[in-house]
Amino acid sequence: MTNVTVSIASDHRGFPLKALFSARLKECGHAVVDFGTHDENSCDAGDFAQRVAEDLKKNPSHVGILICMSGQAMTITANRYQHIRAALCLNTTMARLARQHNDANVLVIGAHMTGQEVALDCLDTFLTTAFLEGRFVARRDKLTAMGGL
Repeated sequence: MTNVTVSIASDHRGFPLKALFSARLKECGHAVVDFGTHDENSCDAGDFAQRVAEDLKKNPSHVGILICMSGQAMTITANRYQHIRAALCLNTTMARLARQHNDANVLVIGAHMTGQEVALDCLDTFLTTAFLEGRFVARRDKLTAMGGL
C-alpha cells in the first residue's frame, strides 16, 4: 500500500501504543488523523471506534487503526458498521490474511495482548499487504452486504 491516510483511535489502555503507531505512520509518510483519546483517563473504547467508522464512511480510501486493551470492544463496535471490515490481529499472519482474504480496512490491536514489536510488525504488514481479489471478492461483497449501520 502506498502512502495512505490512516484514521486512528484508542481508548485509555491503548493510548501509549497509539502514540507509537502514530509516530511510525508519520515516519513512513502516511497522513494520520487522530480521533482520540488524547490521554490515559478512563474512557469507552466503543466511542472511539465509532469515530473511525464514521470517518471511513465519509472517506473510504482511509485505513483505520483501533487500539484498546484486548481489542475486543473496538472490533465488536467497528464491525457493526456495514462498510467496515475490522480485523483483530495478534500476529503478522493474521494481519496479512485479514488484508489478503477479507480486504480488511481496519486493523485492531489489543495493546495488552500483543507486544510492541509484534504490534508494529502487524501495522507494517497490514499496510503493505494487498487484497488478493479473485475468489475473495465474493467473500468481501457478502460481508459488506450483511447489513449494519
